[in-house]
Amino acid sequence: MDKTTKVFDGNEKIIVRAVTQVVKEKGFGQAKVEKVGEDQSRLVTEYVPQGDWRTRIEVTVKKINRKESEVTLSVITEQKDSGPSGWKAIKLLGKEQYEKIFNEIEMQIYREWAKGE
Repeated sequence: MDKTTKVFDGNEKIIVRAVTQVVKEKGFGQAKVEKVGEDQSRLVTEYVPQGDWRTRIEVTVKKINRKESEVTLSVITEQKDSGPSGWKAIKLLGKEQYEKIFNEIEMQIYREWAKGE
C-alpha cells in the first residue's frame, strides 16, 4: 500500500474538516472519521467502484504540536482478481498525483480557517 506524508500548518480539527471536504468533492462520499489515540484521527472512505476497479482513500491526521499536523494519505486502488479476496491492489498514483491532492487539502485548510472554529 502506497502512502505519502506531508506536514501542514493547522490544528488537527481544522485539517480533518478540510480532508473530509476534499474527499467528498472527489466523489468518495462522507469519510468515516475515528479518533486513534489522543492526538490522531483516521479517515476512511467507502470503496468507489468503476467497472472492474475500486478505489478508496485512507488518511491519518496526527497532531505534531499546537500549530502543525502530519497528514498521511493513501489512495488504495484494487482490480478484480481471481484470488481469494477477489481483488488485487494496483499502484496507480505517483508522486505528482499525491502532491495534487495535498495541494487541494492545503487550499481547503485555508477555507476552513476563513470559516472559523
